[in-house]
Amino acid sequence: MIISLRHPFGLMLTAVCALVFVYLLLPLVVIVVSAFGDTGYLAFPPKGLTFKWYQAALANPRFIDGFLVSVRVGAVVASISVLVGVAAAYAIVRRPFMGSSLLEALFLSPLLLPTLVLAVALSIFFSAHNIASGTNRLILAHIAICIPYVLRVTIPVLRRFDVTLEEAAMNLGASPSATFFFVTLPVIQPGVIAGATLAFIMSFDEIDLAIFLASPRESTLPVTIYSAVQLGFEPSLAAVSAWLILLTVCAMALFQFLIGRRTNS
Repeated sequence: MIISLRHPFGLMLTAVCALVFVYLLLPLVVIVVSAFGDTGYLAFPPKGLTFKWYQAALANPRFIDGFLVSVRVGAVVASISVLVGVAAAYAIVRRPFMGSSLLEALFLSPLLLPTLVLAVALSIFFSAHNIASGTNRLILAHIAICIPYVLRVTIPVLRRFDVTLEEAAMNLGASPSATFFFVTLPVIQPGVIAGATLAFIMSFDEIDLAIFLASPRESTLPVTIYSAVQLGFEPSLAAVSAWLILLTVCAMALFQFLIGRRTNS
């Protein structure tokens, strides 16, 4: 049943949705606008108007280096998580075997632990076993918590996939590998992209593992911001957050544009 916006219940739902969006977006608006203030502290509404804090954020090498490290780690983590997660999801859904449910639960088990507990455990593990060092330890830790997100997105997509498409391709002479890459993968591509995006975001924003495992010479951006906050919350930190919000909005707009072009083509 479709409820019209002119209906009282429809008006109430619209008002509730508007309040939720205001509640979620208002803190972001406050951060972005406060960074335009001319004072040396955050104030809302801002006093004066200046871009110096935005310029200071871009001129600070600590923030730039932290951003580049976070992007590099996130890209590596997202790539490996997609490779392992899609392969595991395909094996669980398309090639079920005894213990496949246990394997799925094993892959998803990192989601059950708080990241702080996982960070302490992995810190003790890497200290006792010289498996990796520096940023590589952080990459391995992020892979462990990002693969579950790829699985949770990819498995439902594969279960909704029409198996007859694969059967038709193999009946026409395609090998199993060719069927996967030229038939299955293009159909489940939105789920794979969503899983990769979630993995990148989780790796980019994660701070507990980064504090314990990241190399002091290559701190991620969340760790850099956290360290700077301990010394005092100056407007340049709000400007960094504003730049990240702007990049996120641009990335979302580009993604929607590409999806729209693909849909219309």
